[in-house]
Amino acid sequence: MATPETISVTVDRNLLDHARQRVGTGSLSAYVNEALALKVQRERHRRALWNAKAADADPDRVARMMAHVESQGEPDR
Repeated sequence: MATPETISVTVDRNLLDHARQRVGTGSLSAYVNEALALKVQRERHRRALWNAKAADADPDRVARMMAHVESQGEPDR
């Protein structure tokens, strides 16, 4: 496990209230650390799925799709 580092963060009140209810007299830092670890794990999993899908992509089809998208031009704002 990495060495913990003390930080200061701003958290929405409703999220903080929920977290405090969940931990009770336990460690709020551990709760937040676990939440961040789960977020990182989920992002890494999604990235791995995306990379696997990209590796299986048909380059010719991707080129045709990109050409079509580029032919559409910039959207009006």
